[in-house]
Amino acid sequence: MAAHPDPETGVHRPWRGVAAEERQARRRDQLLDACFSIMGTQGVAAVTMRGVCREAKLTERYFYESFRGREELLIAVLEMVARQARDVLVAALEQSPPDSPGLVRHAVAAFTEFVTADPRRGRVLFVESLAAPELASRGTQLVEEFTATIALGLRSPVLAGENADEQDVELNAQAVFGALAWLYQAWLNDRVPVGRDRFVRHAVRVIEQIAQAGS
Repeated sequence: MAAHPDPETGVHRPWRGVAAEERQARRRDQLLDACFSIMGTQGVAAVTMRGVCREAKLTERYFYESFRGREELLIAVLEMVARQARDVLVAALEQSPPDSPGLVRHAVAAFTEFVTADPRRGRVLFVESLAAPELASRGTQLVEEFTATIALGLRSPVLAGENADEQDVELNAQAVFGALAWLYQAWLNDRVPVGRDRFVRHAVRVIEQIAQAGS
């Protein structure tokens, strides 16, 4: 039974002690989780409004309470996973001093743990985001956010030297993102069947080599 607004104030009263805004936020999270589950296992093509509602166990009217349409929901899921991934990367960089020789390995290991702990995350980030035209525009913006984070690590004197050129850092950050996006995609899809430790070691070497590129 839904709450009804007070006839005098028009304000929605709490239902079972839960405010209307909190219930709506919970329903939005249910829809996000449902879409993430479908998108991360079957792909973007399998995501439909009705399918998401069935997975979330909500009626269609609740879908439109939070999202204007399917594309907006897909973008919200990509943003959610990308934000989580970026937070993991930022935390890893903050936990390892910029002059630490193990900076890159620590960051790569943390990020790899994130995308493998739940395989759906890797598929959303490195497969569906690249293959789905609905996500192309927002995906490009998120790439810029990721490369800015990568650049933070590449400015380390251990990687780029004491007098790193800022343009080199920016270019190398783009190169690192591109290289790792395809590496992770190939690895997560088992096109390159190697163990995690071997993959992490290789990714670290790739980053360290690119970080040395300069004019």
